[in-house]
Amino acid sequence: MKRRSFIQKTSVGLGSLLVFPTLSKTVFPNNPVADELPKFKVCRLTHSPKHHFFGYYGMSPWNQSETKMVCLESEFQDRLPNPGETANIGLVNQKNGAFTPLEKTAAWNLQQGSLIHWNPLKPDSEIIYNDQKNDELVSVKLNVNSGNKSLLPRPISAVATTGKHALSLTYGRLGRLRKVVGYANSVDPYANEAHPQKDGVFLIDLETNETKLIVSIAEVFEKSVTEYPELAKRHMWFNHTVINPSGTRFLFLARTRNEKNNLDSAMFTANMDGSDLAQVIPFGSGVSHFGWRNDNEVIATFYKKGETDMKHYLFPDKTFDYKAVGDGFIIGNGHCTFTADGRWMATDRKDSSSNSQSVWLYDMELDKGMILHAKPVNEKRYFSGDIRCDFHPRWNPSGNKICFDAVDNETGTRQMHLIEFINS
Repeated sequence: MKRRSFIQKTSVGLGSLLVFPTLSKTVFPNNPVADELPKFKVCRLTHSPKHHFFGYYGMSPWNQSETKMVCLESEFQDRLPNPGETANIGLVNQKNGAFTPLEKTAAWNLQQGSLIHWNPLKPDSEIIYNDQKNDELVSVKLNVNSGNKSLLPRPISAVATTGKHALSLTYGRLGRLRKVVGYANSVDPYANEAHPQKDGVFLIDLETNETKLIVSIAEVFEKSVTEYPELAKRHMWFNHTVINPSGTRFLFLARTRNEKNNLDSAMFTANMDGSDLAQVIPFGSGVSHFGWRNDNEVIATFYKKGETDMKHYLFPDKTFDYKAVGDGFIIGNGHCTFTADGRWMATDRKDSSSNSQSVWLYDMELDKGMILHAKPVNEKRYFSGDIRCDFHPRWNPSGNKICFDAVDNETGTRQMHLIEFINS
């Protein structure tokens, strides 16, 4: 399989936003014809002096009609938040990048933000995000038009597209065992237990506010320890819940740290009530990032047994039938996410040799891809570590725009950026 590269130059503007004039595409087989891949433009959306970012991937900053975008605004990015320090949650003007604050949150970090979701039952007017009230972690439903608010009894980690349920994790345990995705001033209620029976993935009924534990850490430990006895000596936690498009199953990572303090993770899927729990990627695989292509197919980055390179693998749920996506083109790890129809995958990549990040696009039907944008990271502390700024590409509902966070090289501030596809 061969590669073909070409340069597309554009001076197309987007309102008064900053547009990057030189864009490179790398086209991948089997029929590398440039016109078959979409044309696009890249711009910085928000602007300094404050920092603006959405946080994680696998969710969208756009409302359903794409008339509004939401993000966080912070005063700093050079350290983790301290207890009581807040960030603004607000709306972004898509024409000029102006930020209008709505509320403040004390439950946020630089990696995942406050896990803001547009409420599927009110997809144009209401967001759900995490916050702290009286030293307790909660989530908030906020009408962005009226300002009306209501509280949910636990913080969210994912929201089903049906709007019926959300999933929740114990962020105090995350804060203790992986601070980058925890919240300041949060407490692990089972800090002395390696595999607690009363902690894990919780289900929140978004209509009644009822919550219940549906998959415990102890259950996953017991299911895994025979094949992977090293787990007996390690504290385990859960991370990164993602619900499939129809709201019938979800995936999550079970994580530990090995003797060198490196992450050691496995992926599981389960029904929304916690039943039919299945390990789909084993411990020792380095599984890192993930998403659903549709109700039955999962994408994840990991090391397949017997292979030395991390790849993006697609596989049917509840199987080990792994198939590499863009093999020979897509390199290593990346935050992978699909358009709603499952045709286009966006992912990102870090290149430590050049201290740069890039956004990649892959056409699952044509088996072709291209690099959309590459950007140097001038300060290494924002390339890796707890205050890093990952791109975390996120699609709009229409599937013709990608939003990503990046440190602006002119101002050194963390800002939201856009890729817009033209006539796609």
